[in-house]
Amino acid sequence: MSNETFKVCVAKHGRTAAALEALIEQNPPYADWLKAAVNRRFSRHQGDISQLWITAAQDLDATFAKRFREQATQESRLLIMNGVGERQSADSLLARIMELQIRSSHRIYVAEEPVSGKHAPGGHLAALLQRLAATANARDDSPRIFNACIVAGVLNVISPHFQRLGVPLSQIPALAGQDPEKTASFEIDEDGSFIYWPKLGVHLGWEQLEQIVNPTATLKAKQKSADFNIRYGKAVQKVRAEAGLKPKAIELSEKQLSRIEKGECRLTSNAAEALAKAHGFTTNAYLQKLAEALPG
Repeated sequence: MSNETFKVCVAKHGRTAAALEALIEQNPPYADWLKAAVNRRFSRHQGDISQLWITAAQDLDATFAKRFREQATQESRLLIMNGVGERQSADSLLARIMELQIRSSHRIYVAEEPVSGKHAPGGHLAALLQRLAATANARDDSPRIFNACIVAGVLNVISPHFQRLGVPLSQIPALAGQDPEKTASFEIDEDGSFIYWPKLGVHLGWEQLEQIVNPTATLKAKQKSADFNIRYGKAVQKVRAEAGLKPKAIELSEKQLSRIEKGECRLTSNAAEALAKAHGFTTNAYLQKLAEALPG
């Protein structure tokens, strides 16, 4: 979904409705966007609008469940703030969420309001809204980070569209083996461009994290750009030349290899596997080698 169509209609409810009104009165930089989102009318015929419901966990009562089932669509998303009001237990939340009859996990996200830290009560909601506003107002469709947490050694990241990534810290070179206290201390950029670990001097964006867990999928997304195919082709040629690898040693036709290296066609999964095998790498290791060889 491109940012040009990332329009949000906020269905406010209960304690969160009051929190939203309070945020608007504070006149943050994204106040105009928030006003428009809160006042925007939602139509089931407007496929370009994502209906975002925001509620406090404490307000997930029978009345809300009935309203959600009657008015929400398959494109609706539900953001539940746990800690705006009385914090709910996991069991209590699960029981209430089941009443909503949401069958797809990508449609719902529970954000835990920090018990203490840099955010005042309700401040976490303000930070999340700021990232949503930044996504909606961005001039490009670069993937952004909505929220993140570390659980059992895994960095769990969610996008403004509720897409999820789970990245083991052990697979992130800059964080692997680091003091847990240092890795647990991170900040998310105001516009969601990256996660920052001040004590370690590490910045990581969505694409970098996705590259770690699914390099092939990341490559396919980028290959929609003809310019990227040209740059990637040069990287394929550079790595092959540095290895002294002749075209005949690769299980690809010389014509196909030539087209890939000239950027005339994309590097398919099968071609990447063949090249990786010829170089003596795993496919993921080969793709990482290409990433390092990409021209600026």
